Amino acid sequence: MLEISNYNSSSSTYGLYKKLLSKIQLSKDINDAQRESLFIKDICNRIEKSKTVLYVLELDTEIIGLISLSVTSIQDQPSMQVDYIFVSEKYRSKPLKELDNLKPFKYLIEIAISIAKEIKETVGLRYIVLSPDTEELIHKYKSLSFKELTKEWMYLKI
Repeated sequence: MLEISNYNSSSSTYGLYKKLLSKIQLSKDINDAQRESLFIKDICNRIEKSKTVLYVLELDTEIIGLISLSVTSIQDQPSMQVDYIFVSEKYRSKPLKELDNLKPFKYLIEIAISIAKEIKETVGLRYIVLSPDTEELIHKYKSLSFKELTKEWMYLKI
């Protein structure tokens, strides 16, 4: 069964980092896996400090992926920031019938877009922004209609 859970500062986040790691498949490369683990640990700490909200996409007992979102301002424009997006190794670049044949990465971005549109109805919000970690990710985000804003930031107009 497909499920989306969210974790924020008012959620029970005790042991969240260990819970996530037990249900997620990190990269096979040890250095990449360590880096991913550190990002997830940082996100869990940010949740406790009310700096981000984490959305976890699960299929049965496995985590397909997660996306962490917060609010920021980029060049004086109210924006929703994608703090971190992660897809388990097993599900990377694979369309899933449970996700209407979308790849998990695209599905997680669609979740962010949907949330941003909801927020926009209540308060001012102009963009979804993110800071790609690698050149490969820049191309991936461009394929999803993100544009370069600065050397470090990309945006998608809502």
